[in-house]
Amino acid sequence: MKINTYVRHVRKAISRQFSRDPDDKAETGIGVLIVFIAMVLVAAVAASVLIHTAGILQQKATSTGTTTINQVSSGITITQILGYDPSHPAEAGGVSLMAIFVTNNAGGSAINLGNASVTLTVNGVTAILVYNDSIYNNTAINGTQNLFSEKQWSYLSSSHHDATDFGVIVVQDSTNSVDNQYPVISPGDTAAIILNVTNTFGGYITQNMPVSGQVTPEVGAQAIIQFTAPNAFVTNEITLQ
Repeated sequence: MKINTYVRHVRKAISRQFSRDPDDKAETGIGVLIVFIAMVLVAAVAASVLIHTAGILQQKATSTGTTTINQVSSGITITQILGYDPSHPAEAGGVSLMAIFVTNNAGGSAINLGNASVTLTVNGVTAILVYNDSIYNNTAINGTQNLFSEKQWSYLSSSHHDATDFGVIVVQDSTNSVDNQYPVISPGDTAAIILNVTNTFGGYITQNMPVSGQVTPEVGAQAIIQFTAPNAFVTNEITLQ
């Protein structure tokens, strides 16, 4: 008896459900459709934002990667450092003039020496030198019989008050890119950064004196200067590093 009563109640409930007003059913369907469309629109907007953000991140990653590669691969290499002792005999004095021969790192990009700086520590005194575009010579074109006899050295003397300047003498310039306004060395080029030790530090680099420093380009790895002057100077021109 109880089962029959329960069945009747279920039948009545189902009958009421299917006998609802058609307008009510239509309203429910429209509401569901509106919610569905809204969900689709939200998903589309979210997808658009994600795609846009991913594009920006990709561009930034590419730019950062390129910059990092340039910074790591680019830079300056010191091939040789020569000093000049003007005394006669040479062992009676010390190094007064210095030429730092530099080139690009292998696989690196071009470097503007005009934007580079030279930091040098001699006898406990540290100086920072910058490029002076009036102290320039292109021996790749003009040649030279004696590097330390070039007139550009005189512009670094104390009479010109250029104690914090360095100059550039071009040694090799296959692309003709190293001029006085923009001394840009490309891969394969070589230039000498010249400075007057006596004018900058007020004294010579003497025997067994330690010297340290660096040549720092605008972009890329710096070149390290690290040597101890020989314990005997037998010629006026001395290899320091």
